[in-house]
Amino acid sequence: MSTPFREIRLHKNKAPQEFVCRLLFRTNNYLVLAFQSPTSSWLNGRLIEQGSTTIAHYWSNRDYTLWKFRDTNHNLIGHLFHICTDVAISKSSVTYMDLELDIWIDPDGRLAILDQEEVNACCEKGLINSYEHSLIEKEKNNIVLNFKDIIQNTWDEGTGD
Repeated sequence: MSTPFREIRLHKNKAPQEFVCRLLFRTNNYLVLAFQSPTSSWLNGRLIEQGSTTIAHYWSNRDYTLWKFRDTNHNLIGHLFHICTDVAISKSSVTYMDLELDIWIDPDGRLAILDQEEVNACCEKGLINSYEHSLIEKEKNNIVLNFKDIIQNTWDEGTGD
């Protein structure tokens, strides 16, 4: 039985979100959680069905998180990177500030930049400062160039490695 763990996602332009997940793996600066979708939703044209699983990877020393979406048959739906700051891993929770820009990668490797309009709106309102905007651009470029290596070098929920 996995340990319950809370994910707390803070936002620049909306209320915080909190999810109860299962702890799968952790080290001092790396955490892997599982979340089962209670409802169906759409993400970049892909259906995330009720009962699908998100395997979420968090690093306290990186400015992004990585979510791997799997359907109810454990088939890969896609990957989603959230660019963020202030990832804090505690004994029973992980908290981070989502900087709104997401990067979706289909199972075949096609990439889409999501929510750029939200970033622009937050910048215009002064919710995202110039340092954070530079960080978003830096991490976006890093992920676009290195997503295959980042994904490949995560803990594998199938093998536990």
